[in-house]
Amino acid sequence: MFPEEQYSLVSQHMVMPEHLNPNHHIFGGQLLAWLDVDVYLYCSNRLRRKKMVTVAMNHVYFKAPAYLGDIIQIYAKILELRRTSVRAAGQALAYDPEKQTHREIITCEITYVAVDKENRPVRLDFNKKADN
Repeated sequence: MFPEEQYSLVSQHMVMPEHLNPNHHIFGGQLLAWLDVDVYLYCSNRLRRKKMVTVAMNHVYFKAPAYLGDIIQIYAKILELRRTSVRAAGQALAYDPEKQTHREIITCEITYVAVDKENRPVRLDFNKKADN
């Protein structure tokens, strides 16, 4: 079942000038936005559930800065499935393709709740999950 799965690469982003804060490091809010969207898409695809909402971002740890031109790789894995929610781990690594090295930038846990058309929580149907 999902909670034992390994991290999967879900997206990549290039740090551009508009992503920088006044210290010339990536703005933390940009990293959180990328993680929220990318981990959501990962969970949505794995659970075959389109409509979910973010209810929590916990255990957010900024471990190192990212700089202009860094390639940020977003990884995700599902930690826990509950009746109406999924808790997932996300991490962003700065990848250097020339050296083939990674630097850990940020880690966090995100909880999404499945909702209906009226935004009320609904049961996740675990029989619909993707077979990966």
